[in-house]
This record gives sequence, structure tokens and C-alpha cells, in this order.
Amino acid sequence: MKSFLGRSLNSSRWWLAVPAAVAVALVAVGIALAAYFASEATDGASVAQEPQQPTAAAPAASSSLALAVTPEPSPQPTAAPGGARVEATATPGEVLPPSPVSQGKGDAVERAKQATEADRAKPRFTGELGDFVILGPDAQPATRYPCPEPAQPGTNPEGSELYFSLPGAVIEGVPSCQGTIFSITASIADEAGGAVVGRAYLLAPRLDVGFDAPEERLKLITVGGKPALAELPIPDCMVCNSQVAVIERFPSEAAPGIFTWVRTFNDLDKAIALAEQIMGVRQ
Repeated sequence: MKSFLGRSLNSSRWWLAVPAAVAVALVAVGIALAAYFASEATDGASVAQEPQQPTAAAPAASSSLALAVTPEPSPQPTAAPGGARVEATATPGEVLPPSPVSQGKGDAVERAKQATEADRAKPRFTGELGDFVILGPDAQPATRYPCPEPAQPGTNPEGSELYFSLPGAVIEGVPSCQGTIFSITASIADEAGGAVVGRAYLLAPRLDVGFDAPEERLKLITVGGKPALAELPIPDCMVCNSQVAVIERFPSEAAPGIFTWVRTFNDLDKAIALAEQIMGVRQ
């Protein structure tokens, strides 16, 4: 009897286990459903909180349905600093007209070439003209200081009466004969091409000069009240000689004469001004 009751109790525990298992399963299902609905609620909240992206505005009613391509503006000439105008560059296949500046330079060069050729076609003047004797460009002046021996470099040019001082002048030659300086030559460099100047003794009543020009470009003038001969530049020439020779003092039994000469490029006024500075009649 006791064994039967023991077996009955043991067997009845299985039936008790079934409702417990079912309860556990229901609890598990409930937990899963709760988790699922909680997840759906969270996703919905996230969607609700996500900011709306702005949508592109619809084209106006008058706009074309096709996309309009706006052409790029053509490059316009721009102004450089200081107001200088910068020329536009040509695009492939485009030919720009020549600029007025380059065209003007070309015209000036052509005019200079024609003027020089016309001047060279004219006969060179040689002979006496006032107090001067015009020699050919290759002739050697005969009225210079005579020296029985080869000239030597002079020393102490500042002690000679031929010495002169000009701003920017660099002495190039100081020849002397038996200790006497008879000529001083200097050069001046500047943006206009510079100048070559000189001062020397004169022993004859007329001054020989090697000017190379037709008669129409030779003119007798006075500089500082002294007789002078000017070689005018060729009209329209871009780089041509313009020079002046001045007799400062005629020779006498007591002392040799003195003359001054200046050669510039295209600027006779500058040559005259430098001669006056050398002579001391202009500061």
C-alpha cells in the first residue's frame, strides 16, 4: 500500500509538471511579444523624430521642361593695376585684331627705316662751314694737339684746365703728351641712351669735326655765347646721332684753344645742355 501510494505520488508529479511547463512557455511568449511591440514603438518614434528633407521646388509654369544651358560669358579685357588695359587673349579658332600699341610700334619702326634710308641716299657734306671744317666720318682731324711721341695715359686730370665734372659721368680717356693732358673723354649712362662728352685743346683757327650728315642737318648755332656746330638727328629715326661741337676758346700765342663736344641720341637739346654744363655756363 505504501509503495503504491509512493508510485502514485511520483506519477502525479508529471501532471503537475505539464501546467508548469505551459506556464513557462506562456511567460516566454509574453516576453517576446512585449519586446516586439516595444521595438515597433521605438522605430515609430525614430521615424517621427527624423527631420524632413526639403524637396526641390517644382519649376515655374513658364519654365521649359528641358534643362536650359546658360552660356558662359565671353572673357572681357580687364584693367591691370594702375589703369593699364590688358588685351584679351584669343580662344582657339579666334583671330584678334592687332593692338593699337603694337601696331603703332610697327609703324614707328617702318618710318624710322624709311627716314634713315632716305638720309643715307643724300650726299654727305664736307668742307668749311663757319668756324668749322666738316670732314668725312673716316677722316682724321688735323687740328688736334701734336705729339711727337705716342700719347700716354695722363695722371691727375683734376689738375688740368680741361677737367670737367658732370653728374653720372665716367672718365674713359685722359691722353697726355710729354706730361700735358690734351684731351678728356667721358661717358654718361642713362635710360635715354646716354651720351659721350669731351673737352680738348685746339691749335688751328678752325675746328675739324667728323660729322656724317647732309648739309640740311648741319646748323651753325651758339652755345653759351660761343660758336658751335650742331648735327641734327634724322627725323623719325629711333636711334641716331645728335651732337654739338663748341669752340670755347680760339688759340693764341699765349695758349692753345679749347673746344667741347657732346654726342647723344636723337636729343640735340640734351647735347647742348651738357655742353653748357661742361663750359660752366649752366649749373
